[in-house]
Amino acid sequence: MILKSNKFKNINEYISNNTDLNICIITHCYPPDFGAAPHQYAHMAESFRSIGHNVTVLTSHPYYPTGKLSYRDFFKLRRHVNINNVDVYRHWLIPSQKNSAFFRLLSMVTMLLSMLTSISLLRKRKIDVVIVQTPPITLPLLGILLKRLQNIKLVLNVSDLWPQAMVDLGSIKTGSFAYKILHRLEKFYYNKADFIITQSDETKNYIQNLGYKDVFLYRIGADINVFYPRKNANRNGKLKIVYTGVLGVAHGIFDLIKTVPFDALDCELHIYGDGIEERKIRNYIISKSLKNVILHPKVFYKEIPEVVKKYDVALISQKKYVKGTLPAKLYESLSLGMPVLFHGQGEGELLVTKHQCGFTSRPDNLEQFIKNIKALQRLSDKEHQQLSVRSRKAAVNNYDRDLQFSTFYEALKTVTESLIYV
Repeated sequence: MILKSNKFKNINEYISNNTDLNICIITHCYPPDFGAAPHQYAHMAESFRSIGHNVTVLTSHPYYPTGKLSYRDFFKLRRHVNINNVDVYRHWLIPSQKNSAFFRLLSMVTMLLSMLTSISLLRKRKIDVVIVQTPPITLPLLGILLKRLQNIKLVLNVSDLWPQAMVDLGSIKTGSFAYKILHRLEKFYYNKADFIITQSDETKNYIQNLGYKDVFLYRIGADINVFYPRKNANRNGKLKIVYTGVLGVAHGIFDLIKTVPFDALDCELHIYGDGIEERKIRNYIISKSLKNVILHPKVFYKEIPEVVKKYDVALISQKKYVKGTLPAKLYESLSLGMPVLFHGQGEGELLVTKHQCGFTSRPDNLEQFIKNIKALQRLSDKEHQQLSVRSRKAAVNNYDRDLQFSTFYEALKTVTESLIYV
């Protein structure tokens, strides 16, 4: 059984009803940057464009997740490209290659300073709506400045909570001077926004508990027509687990291969991705002569569906619990009809349990993680197929990317009504 999309609305239906808006999206990452967030912004920009609005994107030169600029971009303050009929202006920054608060702040400040050179461009384009991502914590300042200079609506997309995330990661403590300053800045941004969107219920509830009621849940979701299940989900041979995504400290893949005996368990872990821990992972596999942990070359985003379909189970891993975070690759795994091996905590864990589409374990409980692998190995083909069907059903009914955009756009129209209906 393979479920197909049942969209309640096609975004092209909006074309005849709307006056063109000039929309600006400000984000630190945009394709070809790697990861789900860049592709969410690309989908948002292209969806706005497809229903007749004019879209300008301000972003940085490609650097994520390697933390490196190309030689050409390092000497270029701003570069204009057109991607799928969307004007994208890429800006210089000093990318952060170290897990250091100083280097991260330096990266965010240099990105903001270079983007300030595009203010005259945005004023000439008579921007009506600015959608700004935070973090980085500096970018909302650009949106607030534009709001003061001209009559625009400011939409704040809170993709991660800060300073709460810094507390969860152990960087600062609640009640510290740094926390108090950042918390004031956080609430200042919320006060200035005309509309707040976020990607998880946990983040939405956090912001609402601060007294800001107009918060909209806009999940990243997945393109259910691209991330489509394979026809035959039956397994052949040993259990094959796949991880796709960023290979960073927060994801904990390096720690997993050091502590979980995949060779002894007689199951394979296939890794596709890039990031600051990629070299450490590669060297460890070679030094320990691991046969069942295979690090593959990074694949382009459009290739992920066909790559993941070859395997039996999708691994989602988080090293630490950070309030409000939800790995976006979970949606793509569900859409592909993949049973999920979730090693983390928070809303992702709750969704896997809610939809009964996999097994979960906490980051501090490797024993349970290993038990879950063994449970997956014992599944019959029928039981494996049942997990697959539940995954796909959850994606189609709840996490269709076009459906997410349609509901977001309906909510946004209540904020921009005076601009749209003139």
